[in-house]
Amino acid sequence: MLWADPFSLTLLLTGLIFVAMAELTRRFPPRKINHLYGYRTKASMSSQERWDFAQQAASLRSRFLGWVMIGLAVAGYAIGGLSVAIGIVLSMFVLIGCCVRLLMGVEADLKARFGT
Repeated sequence: MLWADPFSLTLLLTGLIFVAMAELTRRFPPRKINHLYGYRTKASMSSQERWDFAQQAASLRSRFLGWVMIGLAVAGYAIGGLSVAIGIVLSMFVLIGCCVRLLMGVEADLKARFGT
């Protein structure tokens, strides 16, 4: 049962959140640099042009990573057999890895587009 599988449940829910937030920021990107909403790093907030680019790049990468997590959730559910403890640890590892990949990817995109 899906609800008893922490690996699949965690990745399914976080994947859906990533996809939903990506769609939200794609449709309604923050227009001005702010400290509340959007992709906020020192590099992305250093100019309006960088800010606008970072919002678009983060949205695309978030959507992709969300679908990756959803795919892993479905695969994990189909394979099954993970203990609760292993499922929790693996899902957290995947989630943290996706967050790190998002940050590293957008920062690399900023550097490639605008330099240092």
